[in-house]
Amino acid sequence: MRATKTYGSQSTMMVKVTGSRKTTVIFMADIWKQHTQWGSLYLWMPLEIGSGKLWLPKPRPWSLDLATGETTVH
Repeated sequence: MRATKTYGSQSTMMVKVTGSRKTTVIFMADIWKQHTQWGSLYLWMPLEIGSGKLWLPKPRPWSLDLATGETTVH
């Protein structure tokens, strides 16, 4: 289940950023590679929240405007 819902990562924490226009929740996780620790990565992505659901979009580059709280996916 973990690999399909969080792209092989294990959640570490979530951070709420409240801006002037939007509140964004950032999902923070690590992708642990037991046999190659130097290849382990972090995954930070804004969560999609709406219609009573919460989901993590496919990992891709993104940016956050701290003043407004808005995210842009590149």
